[in-house]
Amino acid sequence: MREVRLDVEESCLPTDLEPRPSALTFLGHSSPVTESANLLLILVTLALGLIVDQHAGLAGQLAVSVWTWSVFFWLLRTSPREWRLPFYACLVWATAGEILLSLVWMLYTYRLGNIPFFIPPGHVLVFYLGLVMAPRVPRAFVVLVPAAAIGYAAFALNDGSDTISIPLTVLFILCMQQPEGRRRYAVIFVAALMVEVYGTWIGNWVWHQDVPYLGLKSANPPLAAGAFYCALDVLVGLTVRELKRLPRMASALRLTASAQMPQVENKPLVRAHIWPHG
Repeated sequence: MREVRLDVEESCLPTDLEPRPSALTFLGHSSPVTESANLLLILVTLALGLIVDQHAGLAGQLAVSVWTWSVFFWLLRTSPREWRLPFYACLVWATAGEILLSLVWMLYTYRLGNIPFFIPPGHVLVFYLGLVMAPRVPRAFVVLVPAAAIGYAAFALNDGSDTISIPLTVLFILCMQQPEGRRRYAVIFVAALMVEVYGTWIGNWVWHQDVPYLGLKSANPPLAAGAFYCALDVLVGLTVRELKRLPRMASALRLTASAQMPQVENKPLVRAHIWPHG
């Protein structure tokens, strides 16, 4: 038996295993009509849903939850196939984030002291807004949004009433270091701020003035709250990257293993025939 050893060059491995930025790139809908219709549906859901939740009690909250989940599944059905995994990842991370920020850290509290069932899919709706609106905003928008955030952080540092927005602005700027996602982060930052202002104004939730454990102050809402949504986007990107790498990593490992396995030298097969004696 002769051992045959093959060296697999690094260039033979899939290039997708190389580290990539956490930001995702997306192709839009094939139909602009679908995009516009879904955007309108999301805006109506956010605007009217929060009003119903505020004034119709627990029954209204459950009705809004059923409706928002229906919109979530509608977006799954009408969006490009490659958006589905990010939507699911966003749903999982949003749920974990709500539990951490609201129930554990106690940064804010919802009206009924719970986490409404419509909140996790609601994060996906904001994520969808970022995906669709990002290609439509001008480049100046990508510059003005972080500039305004930094300016407000400087004001908050001097004023002392919303000091949590200072580290949140730093978080936002760190997210903006991903070139592939800058437009989307800028859109999500502004869209999330609008949702936060609207929701706290109606009374669906309230941000507590004293930030637990950090000794910081928070406005209601902090004007850099959109940084949490941008960080959610980054986590979604990292999750999707890793999930897509798993099959390729397994394939590369199988390729390496098969190349390093000893192989048996081919030899002619000798057959022995036994003739019975008469």
